[in-house]
Amino acid sequence: MRQFVEKEQLFRPIEAITDERQANSVGVAHSHEWCQLQYATHGVINVKAGNYSFIIPPQRAVWIPTGVVHQVNNTAPASYRSFHIESKLGDKIGSDVKVIQVSPFLRELIHRGCDAWQGKYHMSDINSALMTLLIEEIHQAPISPLHLSWPTDPRLKRVCELLHDNPGDNRNLSELAQYSGASVRTLNRLFAKECQLNFTEWRQKLRILTALELLQNNRSITDIALELGYESSSAFITVFKKHLNSSPKAYIRNLTTV
Repeated sequence: MRQFVEKEQLFRPIEAITDERQANSVGVAHSHEWCQLQYATHGVINVKAGNYSFIIPPQRAVWIPTGVVHQVNNTAPASYRSFHIESKLGDKIGSDVKVIQVSPFLRELIHRGCDAWQGKYHMSDINSALMTLLIEEIHQAPISPLHLSWPTDPRLKRVCELLHDNPGDNRNLSELAQYSGASVRTLNRLFAKECQLNFTEWRQKLRILTALELLQNNRSITDIALELGYESSSAFITVFKKHLNSSPKAYIRNLTTV
């Protein structure tokens, strides 16, 4: 694993990072005094930021405001692209962590910026204009629901970590309550308060986000469905379509043609 070296300052309003990440790469949790946009041109990255966990395919990017602790991991190879953006530019985009949808135009701006904004580049008129367009496109991009709230209460966190490590675990909330040390009523209240979802919705979203990673590895739909705790591939496909408006096969086909 490469050694992580934190920057001490930005030399330009926006600085680009490009990286080809090997399978099973684990990043270092860190924060900095500027904002960041994280994106994968190929593959899927897993971004943990604040109290959220995000699975980011090439049609999405994650916005990280100033000071938010974050970490980037990936299970399969990924082409990683990122912008470090000074706070006064990032203020327009907002102070909340969010996943945005990447339009074809925004994708081209990301590619252009990653080519042009490496090191202490020249601040030309065209670079200034491209930066203005980039910030405006990020600001106006639709927000995607591809995220999972992560709890802070140790009892609920114990349950969520158990399910995260084994999303195919089909135990009901009563059984998991015994493991957590909290009552079913307390866990229901904590899910609503800390995750803004009920237990069933949270586990369903966890499984869909996990599926996005598994779909990269040429696994069959049936194998993925069974690993995630579904009784059949048709049940998995139904839930997948509900969340992403696409079948798993169509989704991964679009993923490889981005």
